[in-house]
Amino acid sequence: MKKLLATGVGLLIVNLSTLAQGTILLQNFGIGLNAPVRGPDGNLIPAGSSQYTIELLAGTTASSVAPFTTPITTTTWVGNGLFGEGGQERVLQGFAPGTFPFFQLRAWINTGGVNSYAGALAANQAGAPSPVFQLIPGGGPNGLGNPAASPPVPAPPLYGMPTGYSPFAPVPEPSTVVLGVLGGLALLLRRSPASLSRSKLSFFR
Repeated sequence: MKKLLATGVGLLIVNLSTLAQGTILLQNFGIGLNAPVRGPDGNLIPAGSSQYTIELLAGTTASSVAPFTTPITTTTWVGNGLFGEGGQERVLQGFAPGTFPFFQLRAWINTGGVNSYAGALAANQAGAPSPVFQLIPGGGPNGLGNPAASPPVPAPPLYGMPTGYSPFAPVPEPSTVVLGVLGGLALLLRRSPASLSRSKLSFFR
């Protein structure tokens, strides 16, 4: 009977550890981490700018990052382009504690009733996604946190997040790109006949 009970407890522990989900802090600052975000004006997003939403995507590989069924987002900005101060640990469904997932961020302006990235795209209020990056060790914790461990392993912030993320950086208008190409062609055409002749001679040598 005791052996049966011990086996059952062991199986329960294994099942619980299998079901355990890793946790993350959706914030871009911490010990050894400083990856501020810039707004549409090119400046670091100031404190209280709750009109900007940041969403976390994750995957086991760089090519598999995807949003969560229940989006993991924050609108808490504390100044200098930093977000997520005071946020709760976020459970990453499908990612085990101690692992190092790949992450991506995407941002949008949530004014006018926009409450999703798809809605922001439709309203022309979506920012560009960040580069994909992998969680790295930092500040003590290794990999995703585990609140069910004894003692609990705290959730790390977004260690590995690249600096210089500017989701709202202006994209050149097509007309601007065309003008740039025409300018380059004009410079080529302004080359003197002598230089063109030398180019031809060097080509046939």
